[in-house]
Amino acid sequence: MKKQLLAAVLSVTTVAALAGCSAGGDSPSGGDFLVGFANNSDTYSYCAKFRAYLTEATEAKGITISVTDAGGDTNVQNGQIDDFISQNANVVSAISNDLDGSIPALEAARSAGIPYISFLTSVSGGDDYDGYIYVGSTNYDAGEQQGKYLCEAFPDGAKVLYFTGAPNDQQYIDRKQGLEEALEGSGIEILDEYNVENARDLAMSTTEDCLLSYESFDAIVCQSDDAALGVVEALKSAGKASEVQVLGVDGSDDALAAIQAGEMAMTALQDAKAQAEAGADIFEQLKNGTDPKDIADMNIPFQIVTSENVSEYLS
Repeated sequence: MKKQLLAAVLSVTTVAALAGCSAGGDSPSGGDFLVGFANNSDTYSYCAKFRAYLTEATEAKGITISVTDAGGDTNVQNGQIDDFISQNANVVSAISNDLDGSIPALEAARSAGIPYISFLTSVSGGDDYDGYIYVGSTNYDAGEQQGKYLCEAFPDGAKVLYFTGAPNDQQYIDRKQGLEEALEGSGIEILDEYNVENARDLAMSTTEDCLLSYESFDAIVCQSDDAALGVVEALKSAGKASEVQVLGVDGSDDALAAIQAGEMAMTALQDAKAQAEAGADIFEQLKNGTDPKDIADMNIPFQIVTSENVSEYLS
């Protein structure tokens, strides 16, 4: 193992909407130290928000950052990281698209002898490379917080559906484990699990199908807010919004608004700004000559957001 996770207990930053981000590559000016960042997909609101925060925080340190959008395609993202290396980037980074599929990008960075920073998601074999650094949140905790919420909301038991991302994503594995362990002995039953790719449109159509397939269920737990918002739309269209609780993960602006409106029950909020600032701090340490093996992984805690405290996170 390269290093143990360093728990960064940071104050929660108020979530603020940012101006939209362009979808192609950007190469802002500033300094001779170049960072490449390959975003997972700008179509995911959380990824777009993180990209904007990371660009802002990195440029504020006088560091050049080149940004691309992989559009959710692992091969495209791997190619973009290869391009960064060809452009003599000093650091490559990404919201890595796939636990195993992103290994070629990690290996390319290892071969080039440059650090690889993986934001929010992990890459298999990363701990075996001293140049690999993870920045994000402990995804087990997000699932655990969803499970604890359900136990409090349904003390007499409930039937729920579970809408997930891809099973080969470490986020999926960790969030599911946290949820299942929190529900042990609770009387809350997960009726079924559906891979909706954390996508709003697929979650919406899957919810429509489930409303026809199941006599009743009490909640739909989602591994992302984008999926949760698709569920909300389907429930509203079917006149079932008041009958089913919807849980998400991320703390996107749209999800916070849905919680305030009573359409979503809760989300496990990731602090995108704190994560991005931690990443920019790492870039600065590397620029100043710190050996990457001496830089610990950064863990930014999730925060539970419900109707009781959502006003604290709305801009």
